[in-house]
Formats: sequence, structure tokens, C-alpha cells
Amino acid sequence: MLFIIIMDVLNSLFIKAGDEGLLQPLSNRNIQQRISLYADDVVLFIRPTEEELQITKEILDCFGNASGLQTNLQKSCVIPIRCEEEALGVVGENLQCPVTEFPTTYLGLPISNKKLRKSDLVSWLEKIADRLPGWKASFMNLTGRATMVRTVLSAIPVYLLIAMNVPKWVIKAIDKICRAFLWKGGKEVNGGSCLVAWDKVTRPLDLGGLGIHNLQVMSWALQMRWLWLRVRLVARMGFCRLASYIPDEGK
Repeated sequence: MLFIIIMDVLNSLFIKAGDEGLLQPLSNRNIQQRISLYADDVVLFIRPTEEELQITKEILDCFGNASGLQTNLQKSCVIPIRCEEEALGVVGENLQCPVTEFPTTYLGLPISNKKLRKSDLVSWLEKIADRLPGWKASFMNLTGRATMVRTVLSAIPVYLLIAMNVPKWVIKAIDKICRAFLWKGGKEVNGGSCLVAWDKVTRPLDLGGLGIHNLQVMSWALQMRWLWLRVRLVARMGFCRLASYIPDEGK
């Protein structure tokens, strides 16, 4: 909690710099959030001008001197978004840190300013498949393998499904891995080894299934969660706006 409070100060410094006109708005769409914080990972959205880059360095130095959390630019990187080649030279001269490009990985997720390629998502499938050899499936019975699929294999992609609406081929590929491990304890299985259709396997236990998650349905539910949170946020903001006009009867 203390670390979160300290990092919030960094956010406040950038907000203050924006309010004072030291940092110009990112666009004409009223985008106010120029910093993203998650634990000790910080993402800054900055205009690629020498003035703003110098101000950003001064803010980071000021924060580092006060908190002891110095920024290591050698371990940082710059990812241009709609940035001209000339501006990239200015960024390199001022920040002196590596310049990379999209697609990249942030907090374990593939991100890009364009549609993700198939190769960008294959690493997630490999992450699931790489779990299988260490589980010694040959020593497990069907019940044990079903438990591993239900509690581990089906849970690994949840993080990805929360963050993005993945293509259907990703869901099918994960189902294929789960199906192969369930029926054969390996990475591949043919149709003759599957004792029950997969849509029946993914039914709840009380409906005759094995209680394994239907990833397509779960993906829809996780995406709908963002719409629900957005509605809740708008409703909360509306309540706060209304409350500011309600007179205090105690005064």
C-alpha cells in the first residue's frame, strides 16, 4: 500500500505539469491520462518534442531524488506511436534508451497499434502446452486429468481473455490442447479417442458435463464485464455530479 501511495505522487506530478501547461495535451480528444502505473511498471505517453522530453526527465529525476526510486533509462524503452523519423532522433538524443516498435509485450500481454498477427498470440498457446510434460499425465486417471484441465489449463487464458477479444482460432487451439490432455494426456488426440463431444464435456456437472469451462462463453462474459464496469463508472460519476448540487441540510 505504501508503494502505491508513493507511485501515485508520480502521477500527480505529471497531472500538475499538464495543468501548468508544461506538458501539452496528447490530442484534441481530451485524453487526460498520460501515465499508466502497475506495481513498478510505468508507461508514459509523451509528445516527442525536446521540451517535453526534458521536462519528463526532470519530473522523473525530482521524483527519484525524493523517493529513492530512480528511473533506469537503460532498462526502459521507447515505442513510437505516430512518430516521424526526425522526432525519433530527438527522443534518442534526450532519453538515450532503446527504441522498439509494436507489437510488444506489456505485463505479459501482446499489444499493438494494429491488429495482432497470428504469430503474436502463438506464444500464449505455447505457454499452455509447455505445462503438460511436467504433469506426468501417464500417472493420472481421467478424473485427475479433468481436474487439471478445469483448474489450471482453463484458467491460464483468463488473463488474456479479460484484456482482449481474441480470434476464434485461439479459442479452438486452447480447446484442442485441453481435449488432448483430457483424453490422452498429451498434446494431440484424434477424434476416435474422444469419448464424449467437447460441447458436452464443457457442460456444468449438474447437467452431465465435467464442469470444464466453455472458453468461448467465458470470453464473452469477460468482455461484457468491461461494458458493465463502464456503465457503473458513468452512473457513479453522475451520482457524484448530482451530489455536488445537493445542499447540505446541516449547514
